[in-house]
Amino acid sequence: MPQVDVRTLSVCIQALQTAIKHNDFLSQSATVDSDDYEESSYMFELELAKLIKLYQQEEAAGNVNIPLAELLKPPFDGSINA
Repeated sequence: MPQVDVRTLSVCIQALQTAIKHNDFLSQSATVDSDDYEESSYMFELELAKLIKLYQQEEAAGNVNIPLAELLKPPFDGSINA
């Protein structure tokens, strides 16, 4: 298994949370196709779940400085099960 850089992983988790929130905001526009919105939201959330799973593995191995619970902000703090 490749070496995981937990600092990069934590940044990616935070960035995906922000991207999902912005995607939700943009979806309110009348010019957004609902199918495109659904697909992009699903892709973002799927990738976030994968990163959370990796982070949980690293956290269990004691390789992280920031607990996952502090990285995940509502509504992601309990809704995504990796």
